This record gives sequence, C-alpha cells and structure tokens, in this order.
Amino acid sequence: MPLDRISTSESESTNGLKTPELPTLPDTLRLRLGECRTLPSLPAAAARVISLARAPEPRLADFAAAIQQDPALTLRLLSMANSAYFSRSANRVVTCHDAVSRLGLDATLAAAMSFGLPRPGASDLLDYDYLWQRSIIAALAAQQLAEQLCPDEAGQLFTTALMQDIGILALEAVDGERYSSHVPCLRHHDKLRDTEHRLYGCDHSLVGAWLAISWGVPASMAVSIAESHGPLEDGNPKRLCLRLSCRIADGWLTHSPAAAFSDLLHQLAPLESLDIAMLVSVLEDLQQRLPTLAKLFEITCPPDINSTTLLAEAKELLFEQNLLLNQRLAEQRHELEALLARHDELDEQHRTDHLTRLANRPWLEKLLVQHFDCAMMGNRPLSVMFIDLDHFKDINDLYGHRFGDEVLVRFAASLENMVREDDIAGRYGGEEFLVIMPNTRRDQASKLGDRIRHYLASQPLAKTEGEPLHVTASIGIASLQDAEFDNVNAMVDAADKAMYGVKHDGRDGVAHYESHD
Repeated sequence: MPLDRISTSESESTNGLKTPELPTLPDTLRLRLGECRTLPSLPAAAARVISLARAPEPRLADFAAAIQQDPALTLRLLSMANSAYFSRSANRVVTCHDAVSRLGLDATLAAAMSFGLPRPGASDLLDYDYLWQRSIIAALAAQQLAEQLCPDEAGQLFTTALMQDIGILALEAVDGERYSSHVPCLRHHDKLRDTEHRLYGCDHSLVGAWLAISWGVPASMAVSIAESHGPLEDGNPKRLCLRLSCRIADGWLTHSPAAAFSDLLHQLAPLESLDIAMLVSVLEDLQQRLPTLAKLFEITCPPDINSTTLLAEAKELLFEQNLLLNQRLAEQRHELEALLARHDELDEQHRTDHLTRLANRPWLEKLLVQHFDCAMMGNRPLSVMFIDLDHFKDINDLYGHRFGDEVLVRFAASLENMVREDDIAGRYGGEEFLVIMPNTRRDQASKLGDRIRHYLASQPLAKTEGEPLHVTASIGIASLQDAEFDNVNAMVDAADKAMYGVKHDGRDGVAHYESHD
C-alpha cells in the first residue's frame, strides 16, 4: 500500500463504510520519510496483532496465538490483565488467551502498538517521559469521555488517543537534532504544531497517520489520528472526545493546571453536547486511574490536580451556562411568538378580502363546503344569502372607482355588525356578498335580509356634494329546506337565482329560492 495517501478503496472500513481520505503529505517530507531507516517500528508479533485487527471478525484465539510468539509482549499483557486497572476478581490469569480475553481486543491492540516504541530515557533529544505521560492521560480521558458520549467507540478511542502523537517520533527519526532544536518544548503543543507546519508543511498528527498506515492499522484509526488536533466543536461525539482528550492532557501536565483547566472550561462552555459537570467527574475518575496505568506503561505517574477548585469553577460556569441558556430560550420564545404572529397575519391576509376585510371568496367557499357537509350529515338547517348592491356600476361611472370602494367598505362594515356571531359574511366578488348562516332556517334568514334592507333605506353609505347617497340591494336566500341540493355549488346557485329574481322584479328586495320540481 502506498504510504503517502489512503485511497477511497483502501480506506474502506471492515463494516463496509467509507472512511474519509487523508490529505497528501508534502512531497519533500514524504520522500524523506520513505527513505528513513530509523522510523519507529513494531515487533513482528505486534504487527501481526494489528493485521488481525483489520479482519472483519477478529478472534481472541488468533490474537493470543500471534502475541505468545513474543515472550516480552506476552509478559506485558499478563501484567496488564492482572493489574487492578483491568482485573475485576482475585483470580490471576496465566495464559495469553486468558489475558486477551480479560483485556479485550481494543486494550490488547493498544498494548501491542505501544510495545517496543521508545521509552523514557531512550534519547536525550526529546522528553519521552512527558510524551508518554501526555499519551496515557489523553488515552484514558478519551475512553472516559467516550463512555459518556459514544460508548461504542470507547475502546478504539483509547488506542487512537494513545497513538495520536507518534508523528513526533517519526519527525525526530527523520530529522534528528534539527527537529529537536527547532521545535519548542513539547509542553507547548500549539507552538510545536505551528513550528512543524513552518518546517515541513504539516504537523505531527498527519505524519502520525502516515506512520500508522505503514504499520497497517485500520484506515479509520489513521484518519482519526490525522484529525486529532482540530478545533473543539459540536456535531461529532467521537471527534470531540479525541480532540478534547489531548487538551485535557496538556492542561494536566502544565505548570499551572488550575489556570489551564479554567481556560479549557470556558472554551467548552458554548458546546451544547458537553456537560461541564460530567467533564469534572471524568477528571476526578482520571485522577484515580492514572497511577495504575502509568505503572503498566512504565512512566512517571502524572501529578494530581485540585479537583475541588475545578468543581467550584465548573459550578460557576454551569451558572453562567444556565443564564445563557435561559437567555437563548427567551430569545427563541420571542422569535417563535413573532413567527406565530406573522403566521396569523399571513393567514388572515390569505383568508381576507384586501378591501372590505371580510372573508374572501376562496375562504368562503371552503367554509361553505364544511358547513354544508356538517348540515347534511347531522340533518341540521343551513341557509345561504347572496347580496348584490343595486346600480353599483352607475356609482362607479358617476363618482369614480375610489368612491365606489368607499361604498363597499362601509357596506361591509355594516353587514359585519348585522350578522350574528355564528354567521360568516364575505365578499364574493365585485359588489356581491355572501352570508353563510349555520343552523338557520328560512324564516330566520328572512329576518336578516329584511334588517339589511331597512338599514340601507335609513342609512346612507356615502355622501356626494353634501347629499346622502342611499344604496339598495337585491338579496337572494337558499335554505336546505327549500330543495334537495346535490352539493354546495347547487345551493349557492339557488341563492344567486333568487337574487336575480329580485333584480328582474325591480331590485331592492328579498326573495327565497323556489324549487320548480
């Protein structure tokens, strides 16, 4: 497999899902790494373990068979399996198979990958003790965080976080004193990465992914190593756990952990997917587990942190978070109320005639269908009134359409005041109006028609040159008791015919539809 790039087909994981491609290494660095003969390497047994991990269904027996060919690696696994960290009983395991069974595949893979890599004291160029301390804290933190946020990824994240800085070993191997003399102290990780970018065009996370691929690790793990130093953000719990783990390690090993963790907690406050109280609990668990794990990996135990101070800081941040959350909720509630008000306004505009502010024709027709169906199903009365203002064209011709609009508006307001609460009055078109009268019989509908006529006779709808202008109306009514209407259109047509009967008889009157069956 080429070591400078993972192709799409080569980065397909064992479950058939595609893993994103790694970016290409800068050409110069890629060539130098390819020619380097002192890159960190693994014992043959560890390489076989990694190869087995790529199988679709790796088996414990296969892992044990590969490991027991290397006595030193076998002793390491037995020691880990019998440690207080992994052992849940007083029974000691004595076989490689039992050790792998107790540790699980992920912990076994982590032990195999770390075995044989440079240990504290192996070189004067880099502080290996610090490097391994950082890796152990990050591995344990990633696992603990994953158990809360993405439990299925906890084991793999332990291994990935443990190996996320192996690129430093590769850069030291390929550039020796030049690397160690130019890069800042390992404790200043951000400055370290900036220097690496300036010297090589990339940082050690990408080099580490390249090295992991050369060892044959699953491509998904290599991609995670390459992405391990990115920004903290919501959306991907696995990535968040990994990226946060190295920041926890940096804070833990700084000369002022309290200040470092205080800054970290403030960075994490905007993240909605992370509970600050849960993070403090993870840090407290880390403090309990680190001594045993440090002993297993033969490093100096990282120092303790003041969890009481952290807890107080977290409580203060939680209070601030709650204030911000309440503020956001209030803003969202106001936005929702504004949207609902706007929706009601648009809905009202959709249902209302823009001139008269009565119901428009589409809304009238929809309501009429509903009331017609309910009346037919419940055997209840229903009446429909069709109103046409007489000689309205003459008003427009004599006084203009603006004057005619004023007449329509005033009539609509008067009609709205005269109908009952359950009635629906609307503009059907032009100078035509329709009134739906649920639970209303013929004689009750006649009373409304007469009331409209008497109002128009007594009250002018406008004035012209100081003189009152009276308008009359032709009114037709259709009631369910008048005929057997097949549908609502037939009922409206019946009221329309009754209205035209009034027109033909001289206008200014009220008439009911008469069936000629």
